Amino acid sequence: MRRLPLAPLLPLQLALLLAAVAPEAPVSAPRSLVWGPGLRAGVVLPVRYFYLQAVNSEGQNLTRSPPGQTLFKVVIKSLSPKELVRIHVPKPLDRNDGTFLMRYRMYETVSEGLKIEVLYGDEHVAQSPYILKGPVYHEYCECPEEDPQTWQKTLSCPAKEPQIAKDFASFPSINLQQMLNEVPERFGDERGAIVHYTILSNLIYRRSLGKYTDFKMFSDEILLSLARKVLLPDLEFYVNLGDWPLEHRKVNETPGPLPIISWCGSLDSRDVILPTYDITHSTLEAMRGVTNDLLSIQGNTGPSWINKTEKAFFRGRDSREERLQLVQLSKDNPQLLDAGITGYFFFQEKEKELGKAKLIGFFDFFKYKYQVNVDGTVAAYRYPYLMLGDSLVLKQDSPYYEHFYMALKPWKHYVPIKRNLSDLLEKVEWAKENDEEAKKIAKEGQLTARDLLQPHRLYCYYYRVLQDFCMAWKQESEFTKRDRAARVIQKAWKSFLNVAVFQHFKSLINIRRQGEPRQILRYINPKEAELLDAAAGINVRFRLGGVKFPPEIYYKIFTHRHIEDLCANSPRDYTKLPAKHTSHIKSDNLQEEDYSGWYRRIENNGWRPVSDKVLHRNPGG
Repeated sequence: MRRLPLAPLLPLQLALLLAAVAPEAPVSAPRSLVWGPGLRAGVVLPVRYFYLQAVNSEGQNLTRSPPGQTLFKVVIKSLSPKELVRIHVPKPLDRNDGTFLMRYRMYETVSEGLKIEVLYGDEHVAQSPYILKGPVYHEYCECPEEDPQTWQKTLSCPAKEPQIAKDFASFPSINLQQMLNEVPERFGDERGAIVHYTILSNLIYRRSLGKYTDFKMFSDEILLSLARKVLLPDLEFYVNLGDWPLEHRKVNETPGPLPIISWCGSLDSRDVILPTYDITHSTLEAMRGVTNDLLSIQGNTGPSWINKTEKAFFRGRDSREERLQLVQLSKDNPQLLDAGITGYFFFQEKEKELGKAKLIGFFDFFKYKYQVNVDGTVAAYRYPYLMLGDSLVLKQDSPYYEHFYMALKPWKHYVPIKRNLSDLLEKVEWAKENDEEAKKIAKEGQLTARDLLQPHRLYCYYYRVLQDFCMAWKQESEFTKRDRAARVIQKAWKSFLNVAVFQHFKSLINIRRQGEPRQILRYINPKEAELLDAAAGINVRFRLGGVKFPPEIYYKIFTHRHIEDLCANSPRDYTKLPAKHTSHIKSDNLQEEDYSGWYRRIENNGWRPVSDKVLHRNPGG
């Protein structure tokens, strides 16, 4: 390939750089646009979010971050001055294209409602302030919408999901009894990773089949979160917690395929696909337990396109042989590719030959123009995060797929590379020679991923799978008399426990009013009650805690009288010589004071939970 000499290239680079940093017209707060699910009270999410498009005074959308982007801010208040609410509102995420992502996480429900002010400096943006009439529920409120259609409409769920339609085309009807008989027999051995879920009256029950079912925590948490938001249909299903899809029977075979739900599909399997545990967990723990999630990625996409390093980039484990080939290609062509293995497990004998790369923060991936996406054991779960960045994704041809792959097209949203990576370097060269086209594909892929991977759409997708699963059941899939009887018993037992908790509260409150702390403590902690001295003026205080009903009861012992710790005046151990005062001597081997044998006072009277044994000791009393 013939290249331009260096000198003529410099003016062009300078012109592009000036164009990239040239300021656009000032932001017009009234003309700017604000929209998104976080402005609707009925959209309950772990982290609520909405968007802002900066617009100038001429009514044109800004395509780069305005100079005063830090002037954007969000202020959220309760509509009622008497109602305090805990809400975490971080700074807006600048998506580097004139748009911003606003997030907030609620930690309690607001009865009256919220007022959301979107400000540019001190000026309200668009239609700000936005009023969310109460109640506005937080993530852990057990407040499901009883009408699923209303819930889907509130979330603006898509009318169709092509991947779901394709998955259920293999199951025009589902024979429940056949599924219950065959799945445990075929997939429930000791090496299995299957969980049997039953949803009854919006309560979720599960039974583990196999030895490797630790990942049930991820399927549990998203199903429980969904059940807190909408009334789920009564049904039974199996979830595969392993990497590989399980059902390989063809539709025209006898017996036919069984409906197994998995996180990853393949061209030769019939599993029904759900969003991966990785993106659902990061959605649930966003702004709390994880750093990389579907929202935070959008505000951390590295330098602008022109300032990114013109190389393809990869970091990852050795979970597929092609990744080792990728590292060798990098060693042979360092000017085009920077690839490294960060951890060896499957091919440990290759570590000495290929070397081990240092871990790099995911946000730093986007310092490079091109991202190589190579399968791991199955589809690489990093792919949705790569697509949300603004680098060009070079995706390996693969038989594996996730729930959103069907909407992405090669050469429109990403650049395909062969399974054996034989054309990878050629594709990198193409991207360098066709920079504008590569940038266009990267942007188109990013915009599509932003739409497909919105957190509220994950909930829509999950519900739609459960809904279609229920609709595919045959008439015989109606719950048997035994199942219906079990449901009645479970409802009665839950009511019984709630009554027991209420009566326990009532009993404690009545005793508290009578004012005999020792009598209260004897009921809660008999051994500790024996240590109380009535002369000390002891009181017992209670409070409620936890994130669900019934709440946990906590207690604390205290007194308003003066307390003297007599033991604090006990003598020290004079049998050992004290350390000499040698502060004037500079030495790393100073003699430390020996405190063995001294009295130490440990405060162990914090808030403590009332034991569950108290509830079960006399549930009706």
